[in-house]
Amino acid sequence: MKRRPLFHEHFFQHKWSYLLGSVLLSMSLALQLVIPLLLEDFTDGIQHLTIRVSDLWSLAAWFIILGLGIFIFRSSGRIYIFRLSRMLERDLRTKLFTHWETLPAEYYQHERIGNLMAHAVNDVNILRQIGMQGVFQTIEAMVLISITITMMAGTINVYLTLLVLLPLPGLTYLAYRFRTSIRMYSLRVQEAIGTVTSRVQEFCTGIRIIKTYVQEHEEIKKFTKENGENVKANKQLIRSNSLFASYSQGIVGLSYLLSIVFGSLLVMKGRISLGEFVAFNTYLSFLVAPIENLGKVINLFQQGKAADSRLRNVLASEPDIKDEEGIVPLKEIKGEIRIRNLSFQYKNSKGYALRNINLTIEKGASLAIVGKIGSGKSTLVNLLLRVYNPPRNTIFIDNYDIRDLPLKLLRTSIGYVPQTNFLFSSTIKENIAFDPNYYQDNQIYKAAKQAHVYRDIMDFPEGFNTALGERGLSLSGGQRQRVSIARAMIKQSPIMIFDDSLSAVDVKTEERILKTLRSEIKGRTSIIISHRISTIQKADKIIVLDEGKIAEQGTHESLLERNGIYKNMYILQSNEFTLEPSTLPFSSERTVRINKRRS
Repeated sequence: MKRRPLFHEHFFQHKWSYLLGSVLLSMSLALQLVIPLLLEDFTDGIQHLTIRVSDLWSLAAWFIILGLGIFIFRSSGRIYIFRLSRMLERDLRTKLFTHWETLPAEYYQHERIGNLMAHAVNDVNILRQIGMQGVFQTIEAMVLISITITMMAGTINVYLTLLVLLPLPGLTYLAYRFRTSIRMYSLRVQEAIGTVTSRVQEFCTGIRIIKTYVQEHEEIKKFTKENGENVKANKQLIRSNSLFASYSQGIVGLSYLLSIVFGSLLVMKGRISLGEFVAFNTYLSFLVAPIENLGKVINLFQQGKAADSRLRNVLASEPDIKDEEGIVPLKEIKGEIRIRNLSFQYKNSKGYALRNINLTIEKGASLAIVGKIGSGKSTLVNLLLRVYNPPRNTIFIDNYDIRDLPLKLLRTSIGYVPQTNFLFSSTIKENIAFDPNYYQDNQIYKAAKQAHVYRDIMDFPEGFNTALGERGLSLSGGQRQRVSIARAMIKQSPIMIFDDSLSAVDVKTEERILKTLRSEIKGRTSIIISHRISTIQKADKIIVLDEGKIAEQGTHESLLERNGIYKNMYILQSNEFTLEPSTLPFSSERTVRINKRRS
């Protein structure tokens, strides 16, 4: 079934409101058409010298009354219709943003931010213009043209009316000829705007790297080229619009020429009076604006088709990650995790990111994951969060297939500290309390203390009310990590995941944070990903991922007894950092013996 354009959905939803706006506008147009009748009587009275001074005052009074009536009804109709267009804009942006919220993270890896901005701003604005100027001018044209032609033919001369209207069907032909090019060039303009917006966003994000590598000139060249393409696309659209408008005006001018020539002949032959001739040309002047506007509306609707197509393509995209049929109506998750024969491959990828993973994490136990970059650590976490869908019957939580659990319950039951610590451009307090639940100030302060960032925050003049810059760049890397930890800790979730979340802090700070975390997350299932052995050696179980497979697993002590990947990592890190045994986090007697033996 073919879907209706987005504007049509809005129009039919508010059809009675549009009808009221149309009635108000039509009443102003009806009053406007009384003016030629007054001019006709006045002109004939002047010609036959039957006009009196009192008639002049009466005519002036009528013009004032009509002007006030036209003003009241036209402005009321205009306000009413324009208000509906703003509602369309609001609803479209809300609908678009709401749909974006449902789409998986993978969607945003393939979409440029500039394109998303173009959808939310330019495409929606075009549809708003259709709901505003498009609807207003269409109603005006339909009502004014139909009534005016009826008055011209019925009260003055039908043959002169037909003769004057003869060139006007040419506007329909012009609209047909230009419709494809206008739609195509409009689409190119929107794409060009998306490209330029992406370039600006990338420049702002990477400004430090650009300046560090002295690439300002190269970036200017790239922007100039893409901005030139934007100008070129706009020139093509302007050329088509201008040609259409010029040809339209030429056709209207031809109608005026026919009116003057043949209307004058009819006056001289006595077929129509001078007053009727004046009234006829006044009627014709009323036709010029709506006919020209009708051409503009046709252009606008062509642009709207392109914008509507782009928006509907976005809204038609179905989220892969969603609650499936037959979900289990659980109210809480306890935290036991079992993984059975899990193999996972990304779309458009030749190899597997994970291969035959088998793993059990008891409720309240801790699992540490180590491995080189690209070994599959973050992929495993993303599958647990259902950022990507794992194959069925591979991941179970509390003996339920993870895909049978309500998505909202799953994610609210996991406190997650990502590898890339993203903070929003709001206050520190709002970033820590970023959760559907409401948290009191003392809970926020407690979470900050658990993450050992409380003192840092209190050193700012505004404390927890300090407003952060975009993506939290006003904080150091370590501070961002600790605020992210506080954001996860405040949730009190039964499952905690830390994805290399202490890489930007020094070893002593890391030791203090881990000591606190061990106490606070006791009884909760925890997964810790790290490149530092010091971070994870107290975990109940440690697995080493290599090329998507579990290469080794065991406790810290048992893995050191093997001559495997884990022991090599430990030796390399011990060579890189010379640490006293007393300062080593999670130091044990075996660690001390190994350090003494190596020294």
